[in-house]
Amino acid sequence: MKYFKNITIQRLCLMFTVFPFWTFMAINAWAQLTAAEAKGNLNTIESAEEVLAGNGFSEDFNRGRADNWIDDESGVWSATDGVYRMTGTGVGALRASCYNAPFDNFTYQIDVRRTQGNPDASQGMIFRLSPAGNFYVFAITSSGYYGAFKFDSRNGYELIPWTPTSAVKQGLKAWNSLKVICSGPTIEFLVNGTSLKTIKDNSPYLSGMVGVFAVDEQIEAQASKPIVDFDNIRLTVSR
Repeated sequence: MKYFKNITIQRLCLMFTVFPFWTFMAINAWAQLTAAEAKGNLNTIESAEEVLAGNGFSEDFNRGRADNWIDDESGVWSATDGVYRMTGTGVGALRASCYNAPFDNFTYQIDVRRTQGNPDASQGMIFRLSPAGNFYVFAITSSGYYGAFKFDSRNGYELIPWTPTSAVKQGLKAWNSLKVICSGPTIEFLVNGTSLKTIKDNSPYLSGMVGVFAVDEQIEAQASKPIVDFDNIRLTVSR
């Protein structure tokens, strides 16, 4: 694991394409605001099990509602057409939303597709977001890359570098299923049922909220704005 500033120039260029460095700052700012907004709930909830009867949650958005989600107030999020949709403006900003409950050990899974926008821009999941603004990110691109990252209030760290994989279904409108299995400091990362890597974080974040994110970026020549859909979001608490 290393600081992003120590990554090679080639890797850094790829980062700017699929996950621009300035969006790390945006993530951190959003994460701390989101955690602060939810802090009242986090401080009064002994555990996620107390709220959700120990079973986690499942969201398919078929009712056209996302009542339990805290978004970034950018106005781009909506529960529509049976999905949780980010309809962007193409400005390159990071958009994110979190489920308003904390979890410790769990299996967290989402389905995601980018239907419009830059296929090299990233989308995926956030997990173990704490009131201090610490959290993990598991991301893919529609061009076939995946990566995993860790953030604190000041820095971003690379857990898994951007890596091409045939496990990611490529192309706009292709659905991909992302899953993490979190047990203490051990995290397994899966795409479409394929286990890509398991890591053990020596300084782990052990609890927090889960969520989704997408980079709101389009190809310059495109007239259509970025759209990223999320569906079948589910979390099962581990015993």
